[in-house]
Amino acid sequence: MADNDILARSRDAGADAVQKATDAVDQFVSQLNKASDQMNKRSEDQVRQAQEFMTDAFERGRKATERLVGTVDKELRAQIAALRKEMQRLERRLNEAGRRAGLSGGRRAPAKKTAAKKTAAKKTAAKKATAKKTAAR
Repeated sequence: MADNDILARSRDAGADAVQKATDAVDQFVSQLNKASDQMNKRSEDQVRQAQEFMTDAFERGRKATERLVGTVDKELRAQIAALRKEMQRLERRLNEAGRRAGLSGGRRAPAKKTAAKKTAAKKTAAKKATAKKTAAR
């Protein structure tokens, strides 16, 4: 019986050792799964945060681009308006200088030339009338 006792105790000791090893492996695997789940959750959180960051960055970039385009458009319109005013001012100055110099701006005939033609026509008519009177005497 003593052999049976030793054999039973050895078998029981081996079964206990296997059970303890199995429990330790199960506990290790459980902890590993928990750590893996936590890492996955953190990874998912990091991916979500990165996506939010990128979305925000793109949105800020889009808004900044729209503001820049608006500012450039406004400035160009102001510059064009100022250029138009300057062109009109220069046109008026050129027309005034042309009038002072006796030139036409292409819009009106100068008054001096018209008066000169009328005076020449009157002189010619007066000469003809004088010539008729002289011939009649």
